Amino acid sequence: MQTVGYFLHSEKNSKNVKKKYQNLLNEYCSIHGHTVVNTFVDNNMTRLSIYSEFEKLRDDIKSNQNRYLVIINNSSDLGRSIEEITDNLIWFEDNKCKVLCIDDENPDPYQDTVNRYIYSNNDQWSSFVSNKMKQKFANGKWMGRLPYGYILDENGCLIVCPNESLVVKEIFDLYVNQNLGIRKITAILNQKKYKTKKNNSWNISTVYDLIKNPVYIGTSKRFGVSIPNSHSFIIENTVYTAAQQKLFMRSPVRTNINPENYLLSGILHCGFCDSRMIGVTKNIKYINNNNLSKSRYRYYRCSKKQNSGNCNSNSVEAETFEKKFILKFDKEMSSPKVNIGKKFPKILKKIELKRKQSLTNAQRLFKDALINTSKGKIGVDVLKLYLKQYQEIKNSTEYKINIKNVLGKNHLKLNFINKVRVHGSDFKIYYERAS
Repeated sequence: MQTVGYFLHSEKNSKNVKKKYQNLLNEYCSIHGHTVVNTFVDNNMTRLSIYSEFEKLRDDIKSNQNRYLVIINNSSDLGRSIEEITDNLIWFEDNKCKVLCIDDENPDPYQDTVNRYIYSNNDQWSSFVSNKMKQKFANGKWMGRLPYGYILDENGCLIVCPNESLVVKEIFDLYVNQNLGIRKITAILNQKKYKTKKNNSWNISTVYDLIKNPVYIGTSKRFGVSIPNSHSFIIENTVYTAAQQKLFMRSPVRTNINPENYLLSGILHCGFCDSRMIGVTKNIKYINNNNLSKSRYRYYRCSKKQNSGNCNSNSVEAETFEKKFILKFDKEMSSPKVNIGKKFPKILKKIELKRKQSLTNAQRLFKDALINTSKGKIGVDVLKLYLKQYQEIKNSTEYKINIKNVLGKNHLKLNFINKVRVHGSDFKIYYERAS
């Protein structure tokens, strides 16, 4: 295979550096039966230039549509941050090139990135955790809320609860083998009158969290540390892995609902039970004059009714309600009823907090996706979506907020609202108080 090398060095005496890496690449290709095409070498200064060897390599690949095997020393050759490294790895993938680290024991650049920039920087035993708690956890004693399917023995360790474990197995069987969705599984559990640990009805979130929980393969997770085989398993590893892959396939990018799609998500509340209303999309297929037609229906629905059915509220059609809401909202915002100047300092703090939380969440999702890519659980195409989302949110948080740009954008202007309560076709807007 046609092979090129790209290496970044920090050596002060760079006179014979390129020759050193040429010899290194020649030796690697001789062992693995590859054909050496070229060697590109940068130092920490030239790497930042548009005339760098790295840019020459990229231009060669793009201009000539070359499909190289690119050998690097390690993932740090490709960038100064985890985002830059991942972005460059994806660029090579998009241009049909394969990147490998020269170390045969750790050749995968995604795994190397994770080991180098995520695992090595994690303080797995946080300072606020006492030595007593660490020792208790390390000895296999359960800490935290007791998971469904298990009970504690006299030593405080998890043991399998026979009746509940059968329900856990049924849930995984329905999800993995019978290919049922979480909503359908929830309905079946409630039809059979199964109860949760707290003797409540099942809901979608409870089932979803159960399927994700590694406790069922015998792994305890606490303080950022995972201890495999710490107790008896209920679900086989192969079944659990299949379930996680299915979760990723069905929800490749789990983010907050796009405010352009559901403008009032997070502030709309049910007038009957005061639960939040969530945006729901249904794609409906029907026959019209012997032709298959499709329509998309968007609406807001009480989350309590959505999850457990225990509410008398009706759904609200999204587009019509949003238009009706905006007319009333804009009218009230322009009236003396809402003192914008007095409320703005509190609104600014609220927006900045949301931006910080959004960025932190996007970064965490991106890092989780990179870890799962390195483990082969998801593909690079999904990782690309997570990285793009993180970069977009990062860019959007860099501009300064002032009263003019807040009032010019609906999703920012909505921060003046505490909540909106919907009761039938009527609704009332509750505004944030001034700080």
